[in-house]
Amino acid sequence: MASKNKKLSSAVEIFEQSVEGSIRKISLSDIMPSVEQPRKNIEVNLKSLINSLKSEGLLQPIVVTKEGSEYKIIAGERRYRAAKAAGWKDIECRILSKNEKDTFRLAVIENLQRENLDPIEEANAYRKLKNRYHYNDKEMSDIIGKSRNYISEILSIADIPADLQEKATNTGLDSKNILVQYAQAVKNGFGDQFLTEFKNGTITTVRGAKGFVKDSKASTSKQTVPPKPKNQPEISIQTDRINSNTLKISITAKNLKADIEKIENLIRKTLSRA
Repeated sequence: MASKNKKLSSAVEIFEQSVEGSIRKISLSDIMPSVEQPRKNIEVNLKSLINSLKSEGLLQPIVVTKEGSEYKIIAGERRYRAAKAAGWKDIECRILSKNEKDTFRLAVIENLQRENLDPIEEANAYRKLKNRYHYNDKEMSDIIGKSRNYISEILSIADIPADLQEKATNTGLDSKNILVQYAQAVKNGFGDQFLTEFKNGTITTVRGAKGFVKDSKASTSKQTVPPKPKNQPEISIQTDRINSNTLKISITAKNLKADIEKIENLIRKTLSRA
């Protein structure tokens, strides 16, 4: 997994192995999880980690920072939870002094490197990081080690309203690239149709998702002209002056069901111009 993103992996290694800070065992009761934890489903694959701790021990200390009389986790919350579940009383920690900005940034990086967040968790973590510290996409790209295009696309997923994110998850939509297209569908007002097509198996690939969004945009952008009412009266009046005292008026009518008042008004207007 580390080879998937060398820049990201090296950032974590530098953070966890080259930082200043003492290492010692701390009681689990004195450690508190971070409220900034990007992962929502923290229990995923926890059983295998518990078994690993029991058989192999802790291979790498968790990273904490001191807050009052307690220690807040910066990196390693799953190891902390697995240790608690395994019945440990304490755990080896690296104590680090970091400001809030670095704490959350490194927590995001650590979780991405150790076990990939799902696309929605990743997107929301990036959005929170960007908004809180006013990073632009270029700065986000440098921090995370991803291209600017990747950052732009993943942030579009974070712009999907929370209830619609939940709908996508419940529908089984967990592909980052298809979620990017779903974000476009939501933005243009046909998110529900997109999920229906995905659930029905019509949308199965990124190409299919792009095609659906393109076709839906084209159909909604067409201006629909309201149909002309059937049997609409068509009345025309022509005048022909025969001499100074005689004016010939010709009235042509189709579908003549118009009221007499309308015809009279047309005649008056015509005579006033004659």
